[in-house]
Amino acid sequence: MIEKAVFIQQLERAEQGASLLPVTHGMLSCLLSELKKGDPPWWKRSAKSWEKREFVHWAEAWGIFISAVHYEALSDAQNPLVPYFPSCGGTAEADPSTGLLQFLKDPPQSFFENLKKAERRVYLPARNLLWPPLAQLFFQTVGFPYYMVEVNAGAGLNMAMDLLREVKGFNSDLIEARIGLDSQPMDIHDINHRRWLTASFLPEQMAAIDEFDEDVEKFVDLLSDDSELVQVFPSRAQSAPEFLVKNILAEGDVGLLIFNAATTGRMSDAEYAQYQKQMFEAMRPWNDRVLWVEIESVRGEMFSTTFELKAWKIDQGKPAGRVLARFDFAARKTDYSRDAALEFLLPPGVAVPSEVKTKK
Repeated sequence: MIEKAVFIQQLERAEQGASLLPVTHGMLSCLLSELKKGDPPWWKRSAKSWEKREFVHWAEAWGIFISAVHYEALSDAQNPLVPYFPSCGGTAEADPSTGLLQFLKDPPQSFFENLKKAERRVYLPARNLLWPPLAQLFFQTVGFPYYMVEVNAGAGLNMAMDLLREVKGFNSDLIEARIGLDSQPMDIHDINHRRWLTASFLPEQMAAIDEFDEDVEKFVDLLSDDSELVQVFPSRAQSAPEFLVKNILAEGDVGLLIFNAATTGRMSDAEYAQYQKQMFEAMRPWNDRVLWVEIESVRGEMFSTTFELKAWKIDQGKPAGRVLARFDFAARKTDYSRDAALEFLLPPGVAVPSEVKTKK
């Protein structure tokens, strides 16, 4: 559950960051105005839908709210917000408040169901393209085949990034299986699932939506050739270590790559500490053949706009981790040490591959 005062505080922070997004900024401003005037019926029903949900990350509650609004507009050509949403063929020239308030007078039950249960799965190629180079250094330089497991995989699109984009020198044949885990597995062929994935973008982010649509078509073609290319199984994020132990055995000369993005950042400190402990236990039997990659918000920063790329491995029987890069989206700043990444990822005695050698 989220308190009204906390939701208002988070909306205010989101409004500041959405100054260049006219539709989203207009909706956030409208919601703030309504909440500061009182308790509108839509808020009472929203709060009830969230009674059993816990929101840790500051952008999660309002993000789901906007996505649920977006989904309804994508699903109904008569929705009053369609003229304001570029994603629905509208324009961003007018204040969407009138359309939003009209919609919120009587939202369909599906809107509140999404508030109650749905999880955003935002497709960001720039973020998802971070795992192939790490796998390339850690596994490919020693010729290790490996299983890939993504936690909160949605429809599995992220796990096919090496096939959807050109990654120089990357050997996709080394991936023995691409296994996704998600509390609500999605089927990219299901129009409602695809709409929800589109709704996870903001309505005016047309470049990102167009890129997503193009990659979905490529992904569908890949699945038509190999229906088992990516397999997504039902599993809560917190149950991922247990799934690994039960279903993916550390046998033979095969490695394991674990990947999560915008997942552990949604866990409380206590939940993450327990998750981390269980994940390390699941990793330990793999010895030096396992790599856990996380792309998550910086923990402990209230309104963080910074993501960390962090890698974990087992070194002499003990877990070892290192932050390889930081990305501050608000400041548009990236901190990355290639030498530190090479030192951490390359096995001892393995020469730096020619395609990633640093300049002298």
